[in-house]
Amino acid sequence: MDPKKLTRDASKVHAALKELEDGSVVAIKGVKIYIPARFAEQQLAVLGNETNICGLFAIVVDDQYYGVSSAMAMMRIEPTVTNTVKVGEDEYLEFVFDPGSTVISSTELVKADTFIYLIYSEIMAKGNVPWFMGYEDMGRLFESAPHHAGVSVGANFAVIEMIMAAISRSEKDRTKYFRHQLNDRQDLGTQVPTFIPLRSVTYGASNTTAKLIGAYWEEGLTSALVNPTETVEPIEGLLRR
Repeated sequence: MDPKKLTRDASKVHAALKELEDGSVVAIKGVKIYIPARFAEQQLAVLGNETNICGLFAIVVDDQYYGVSSAMAMMRIEPTVTNTVKVGEDEYLEFVFDPGSTVISSTELVKADTFIYLIYSEIMAKGNVPWFMGYEDMGRLFESAPHHAGVSVGANFAVIEMIMAAISRSEKDRTKYFRHQLNDRQDLGTQVPTFIPLRSVTYGASNTTAKLIGAYWEEGLTSALVNPTETVEPIEGLLRR
C-alpha cells in the first residue's frame, strides 16, 4: 500500500459510512482501516474473538481517498478480513469492510483517563508516528481527550503544539526543525516532516552540555561530536558557572 497515491478527503469517507440509530456505523461501500501493527504490542489494539482498536487510524475508500480518526478511546470494529501489509518499511494491520458490514459496533465509547498516556508514549515519546498523521494532525492529537478520555491535557493546546513542533524535523536533515523550512501554510500540502522521539538524545538535545550530562552517554557523545553546537544557550551557560 502506497500512501502517496491517496488523496485526503474526509467528505468521501463520510459519504461511505452511515451511523444507525443503535449507535453502530456501517459501510455503504467498501472501506479499509489501517493502524500500525505495533499498536497490538502497545495495548492500543486487541485482536481476538473481538477486535478492539485505538480510535487513531486511517480509513480508506476506493483505494483512492482517506480520512483520519483521532478519537482518544478504544472502539470495537467488525472487519470482514484482516491483513498485514507493508507501508514503507513498517507493518500495518489492514481491516477490510465489505459494503453493508458493520464498521464500528458502537459510537458510545468507554472513557479511560490513562489511555492518553499510551498514545503519548507511542507517538510522542518514542516517535512512532503513523503515516497518516501530518504536522497539523500532531498538534491536534489530544483534541478529543476531554470528551473521549475524560481528561484534559491543559487549558489549551499550546504546550502540545510546542512539543510537536520540536519533534517535527526536516526529512533531509533531522537536526533542522520542520517549521523553519516553511514559508507559508500552503507549503504543508507539498512538504512533509519526519518525526524524532521526544526522548531522543541524538536530535532532541539542543546543546552539547545537555547531550553529555543526560541519559545514553554514548549516543549523546556521538551526537555532540557529529553535530557540535556553535553558540552557548542560556541554561547551558548557567550550568557551566
